[in-house]
Amino acid sequence: MAPAPYRLTLRLTGADPSAPAEAVTRALRAAGLAFEVEVIERIPDAAAPAAPASTPAPDPVSPPATR
Repeated sequence: MAPAPYRLTLRLTGADPSAPAEAVTRALRAAGLAFEVEVIERIPDAAAPAAPASTPAPDPVSPPATR
């Protein structure tokens, strides 16, 4: 079976607003997974529906070299 790209949507509740996906990014890098972050969006509270605030994705990081 050949590898194929997939898009995942994760909802991080209680994330640090200054670095909302940092823990997930560290975990994926530590696992040696190749990935790219396309967009990070803030989901408004249910009581205040508004357009999500988008943050540009950081530059892709090369996966660690395998031995």
